[in-house]
Amino acid sequence: MRRKKLLAAMARTEGISSQEFHDHYRHPHGTMGMQISTLRQYVQSHQIHTDLLDKSQNRYEAIAELWFDNANDLIHFREESTMTSYLNADEPNFCDLRKTRLFICEEEVLSSTPDSRLIESDYANGKWRLDNRPLSIKILQFIMPDAGPGWCGPNDEALGRRLGTFQHVRCHPTTPTTMVPSRMNRPPDFIGARELWWPTLTAFERSIAADMDAWRDLIIQRPHTYTMLAQAERWR
Repeated sequence: MRRKKLLAAMARTEGISSQEFHDHYRHPHGTMGMQISTLRQYVQSHQIHTDLLDKSQNRYEAIAELWFDNANDLIHFREESTMTSYLNADEPNFCDLRKTRLFICEEEVLSSTPDSRLIESDYANGKWRLDNRPLSIKILQFIMPDAGPGWCGPNDEALGRRLGTFQHVRCHPTTPTTMVPSRMNRPPDFIGARELWWPTLTAFERSIAADMDAWRDLIIQRPHTYTMLAQAERWR
């Protein structure tokens, strides 16, 4: 059985700076988040600016990525003791909950290792593994409902490899589709998400510069999407 994954797109609350948001999210919020007993994996993806994307990239400051063993643990994680004693009350200190968007999903891994040509060109590339990387650079692209099912293209994997990605994942909605009862009869915030990883910012920039056509085809020319570049910090 696949684990359930929760993606939360987090906007900054009024009255604090971007630096204060990111600092607070790491500590104390992230430090305490590590204590959630039902949490199996935890990644904080902090938005960073790139000239390769338009100004909408600043809509969210960070993406919380949380994995749980099953749907029950995910639905009820806000009732866990660390959440009720600290984290639920702490969220409004840095995050605008009215603008937060949630997506419950399962992963479809298109590729999990870099292209063989990258391995041949640099021995270290063959040793890269996402699950033991404390930091990496990633593109997160969220698919809006208006995009329809066509957001999953048959050439996606090939385009990702042309961009030198070290891992490429598509995320699909799964039951439950929401953990907020008031949203049960409303359209979902997102119908999909795409994630692409590089080991460093330099690797990302060089890869995109080497194949701008693939960048446009996979990322830029995809309507009804929101895209951000982030530093992914693997906490668990």
